[in-house]
Amino acid sequence: MEMSMIEKTQEQLANAGLIAVVRAKGMEAADDAIHRLIDKGITAIEITYTTPGASELIAKFAKMDGLLVGAGTVTEGLQAREAADAGAKFIVSPGFSGELADEAASLDAFFIPGVITPSEIMEAVSKGFRILKLFPGGTSGISYMKNLAGPFPDIRFIPTGGIHPGDVEKWLDAGALAVGVGSQLDKVSAEDLQRIFQRRI
Repeated sequence: MEMSMIEKTQEQLANAGLIAVVRAKGMEAADDAIHRLIDKGITAIEITYTTPGASELIAKFAKMDGLLVGAGTVTEGLQAREAADAGAKFIVSPGFSGELADEAASLDAFFIPGVITPSEIMEAVSKGFRILKLFPGGTSGISYMKNLAGPFPDIRFIPTGGIHPGDVEKWLDAGALAVGVGSQLDKVSAEDLQRIFQRRI
């Protein structure tokens, strides 16, 4: 049976292992940052909606072969629709909103809501979600994610927020589907990133 678009995107995120979260004060700065990330071998990029011109940037980079582009910090239905129309394959929210989840369900994109508490996870699960963003992941920590696996064994998390690139392997080994890392990727060389990429083969 052929995989759906959402299943393909989930598989691509898992294969990437690391999602580069791009947040910038202007379009030019974001554009430059994305090109630097691509040069380092990054294959999954999340462009946040706090970045001016996010839709335009998504539309530009979504056309690039071998690059999975999504939208981040999506908090409103209009943003989700704009992102999907621009070509975003996945849409990430920092929290959970039933209204946003309902809007995202009508879009041709993989919606990943954010959670941090068991109650939020239960609400997301009640809406049919099984892949969730754990935010802020760096603050809650790997042990917290492991503890959540007890009551929620069928849920896969994408921890994001305050995570150092050097800890990505630890999160993946602990069961994370993928890991979101932000500005700290600027300080990591392409060579250092290869270790993370190699373990996904």
